[in-house]
Amino acid sequence: MRATLCVVLLLVACAEEREREPETLATVMGRKLFEAGMEHARNGRHAEAIAAYREAADLMPSLPQVHYNLGNAYFSSGMLDEATGAYRRALELKPDYVEAYYQLGGVFIRLKKYDEAVRQLAEAVRLHPGHVPSYNALGLLQTRRGNYDEAVASYERALQADSTRAEVWYNLGTVHTKRAAGEAAKKAFSTAIRLDSMRVRPHGALGAIYFEERRFEEARRHLERAVQLSPLRPQPHYDLGQVYMRLGEREKGQRALAAFKRLEEEEKMIRSLEFTLLSEPGDAQRHYDLGVLYGQRAQFDKAAERYRRAIALDTTHADALVNMGNIQLRRQRLDLARDHLTRAVAADSTHANAHNSIGNLHMVEQDFAAAAASFRRAAQLDPDNDEYRRNLQIAQGVEPGAR
Repeated sequence: MRATLCVVLLLVACAEEREREPETLATVMGRKLFEAGMEHARNGRHAEAIAAYREAADLMPSLPQVHYNLGNAYFSSGMLDEATGAYRRALELKPDYVEAYYQLGGVFIRLKKYDEAVRQLAEAVRLHPGHVPSYNALGLLQTRRGNYDEAVASYERALQADSTRAEVWYNLGTVHTKRAAGEAAKKAFSTAIRLDSMRVRPHGALGAIYFEERRFEEARRHLERAVQLSPLRPQPHYDLGQVYMRLGEREKGQRALAAFKRLEEEEKMIRSLEFTLLSEPGDAQRHYDLGVLYGQRAQFDKAAERYRRAIALDTTHADALVNMGNIQLRRQRLDLARDHLTRAVAADSTHANAHNSIGNLHMVEQDFAAAAASFRRAAQLDPDNDEYRRNLQIAQGVEPGAR
């Protein structure tokens, strides 16, 4: 049994009031660009956010929040050197900018420069002794480095500041597990569940402990809940499969273990692509490949972000344009779907799936004649595709005047 530790640094939107500046035309335009950047960032359009923030920084170079938010957009895009520069510029302008120290610590964690990450996070808690995210990040770092007593101390400081943080309780339980302090771990995981019963990891971790204690029914209850809450996480499937086997439910156990194997392979592929993209963020095809993996898992927000990055890097990437168009069609954003699918056909007029997707769009719009024409073109380009032929038959069946 194992518990997976991962450092999660959430990008926090700047909540501070912007410093007053003279209402010049430049500042008015700069603020509009800054607000546009925040809107792009909220919707995951990080390339557009970067462009807006950079223009805003040119117009309002002395406003630290612009550089901070620019750093967040770079961070989200995997552009870590650029993020470092933006956060450092924010700190030059506002030396007590706690959030910038915290995010800079996150950059160094991603770069595996852990000593430097500790320095940045330590400065954040020095400036703001109650900054829970920084204590939490320090605890995660200390856990990763095997400094379990220091990790416990960091988490306890975080909980002194805010005892309602379920994620911190979960992380504390993870450290106690590594220290073989089972009762303390169970208490921490149970507290995390009490504070937020929808969190999957405390259920999985508590189930794993109960399994080790041979309390199989209690383990089953928590692990089934973990799988229900997050069916894409591999580990709970494995642990639940072992529980089912111990309870004599062999068929259920085999299904759970098969699900674990499939999901574990997917996770490996995703981690491999994400690791490659840290050093090669400009590789459009790898962004696309990662989007396909997310799409297969029905993680459409993550898939859309990867397709968006692929398209930003290669505006003629027909496969990414088609898949992005299909996601927009699924979301009933018909104008955006049409834009992406039209661009896909312009990039590759022989892309059968692009024509098929345009046919689906026309079906939603109840333009059956146009749908039939698009499906017919898709079937001509790929005559062995049963789906295209079936779609054509359906469209012809409802097309006015069809025989």
